[in-house]
Amino acid sequence: MQIFGEYRINVTSGELGGDSGDKVYLIAPGMLAAQYQTIEKSLYRVPGVQRVRRISLLPLERRYFELDTLLRHVTDPVLSVDREGRVIAANLAAARAFGVSLDKVPGLQLQRFLPLMQVAELLRDFAVPRFGLPVVVRGKSFRVDWSPIALDSPADVDSLAGAVLRMQLRERSEFIAELPQPTALWDFDLRRESCLKLQSLAGLSSPLLITGEQGSGKSTFACAVHYLSPSAARSDCQRIVPQEGKMEVLSHLRASGTLILEDLHHLNAEAQIALLRRLRSLPPSIRLVATCSDTKALQPALAQLFASLAIVLPPLRNMRPAIPHFAQMLLRQECANEAELDFAGEVERLIKHHDWPDNFNGLRDYLVAAAANCRRRSVSKIEIQDVPELDLQVKLPWRDWGRGLSYKEMMEQLERALLSDLIAGRPSTRQLAKELGISHTAVANKLRKYGLSADKK
Repeated sequence: MQIFGEYRINVTSGELGGDSGDKVYLIAPGMLAAQYQTIEKSLYRVPGVQRVRRISLLPLERRYFELDTLLRHVTDPVLSVDREGRVIAANLAAARAFGVSLDKVPGLQLQRFLPLMQVAELLRDFAVPRFGLPVVVRGKSFRVDWSPIALDSPADVDSLAGAVLRMQLRERSEFIAELPQPTALWDFDLRRESCLKLQSLAGLSSPLLITGEQGSGKSTFACAVHYLSPSAARSDCQRIVPQEGKMEVLSHLRASGTLILEDLHHLNAEAQIALLRRLRSLPPSIRLVATCSDTKALQPALAQLFASLAIVLPPLRNMRPAIPHFAQMLLRQECANEAELDFAGEVERLIKHHDWPDNFNGLRDYLVAAAANCRRRSVSKIEIQDVPELDLQVKLPWRDWGRGLSYKEMMEQLERALLSDLIAGRPSTRQLAKELGISHTAVANKLRKYGLSADKK
């Protein structure tokens, strides 16, 4: 650098490395040929310098121009977005698909062109569909594949800096049209474990059974199995729903793809046996995914077919700490084109304490009705007066269970069963007391009363 300074040659930037890792590249714009010939001998006198030569492009510049040239000639739209869903870079095909000039694409919000894609959840919830996601842009149908840009571990949501998306034109398929609209899976609370399991099982080929209560998201997860699998980019998916206790698997299925069988528990015994015979004749390149709310209703032979891989979805009432968060996501999804609404504190407490027997289906309809009432008042916060009345009666067999017991005896039985279940797996009574919000002494006295301990159920 002293040599360049002595000859008054301005060096603006540089690069270290090269193919063998032992090169130094310097950018000196405006350097004349005579100047280069003058300093070349001086540079050779620097210890360690073996060769000096002029090049047209630095390796980093060459890679950039090569990549830019490749992307310009790719016929599919390709673009990258940051964590907020802003477009960082795009090729000419993407600009044409969006109907804007190439120089105006960077900085635009992807949500402007793909309003139903839930870009905000694309990076936060890494279990959203990755392959073959169907979208419509300016009347044209595309399949979208996206790859996360991770700063550290791809499994760590906080390390994701953005994503690269590729859009492929596709013909509308009767199979795809029958699928539920793919959405983010919302990996909150206990649902995160189900999402992680889904990621690890989606790329496999064995039959997969998804179980859970009505409205817990079985169809959404079954759809995500297909869209999380690389095969979604090259094959279709068919979803079959039982009617009147029967299910017909079409004879003109494609040679590969995903076959989703909904609600197997609604099939009678005869229909289950007929279905099993048909499934055994399918080629192994077809991935079987089934949903079921009651595995006890399955015939042993059909249950055996789906015995290898399974995902159990938790009911909404088992995720009470996350219910307000689920409610915000559902409200944002159902009212995507409207101003965002918020909940009053008493509304949050109400929905958090309800059992939601229909799970996400019941919560979604409840919120849509509340949002409609809120909009009529032209306000942005859902108050208790906006929400429909809830039947908060807990339907348990108290009368049969408590026969012959006094009120005090019934409460003691209930308290003992509750503490026995809560203390299991906890290392200390202090942790249990903290979770219950009562003193450690009170917990210790109750456990002593019922003969329970932290390591003895």
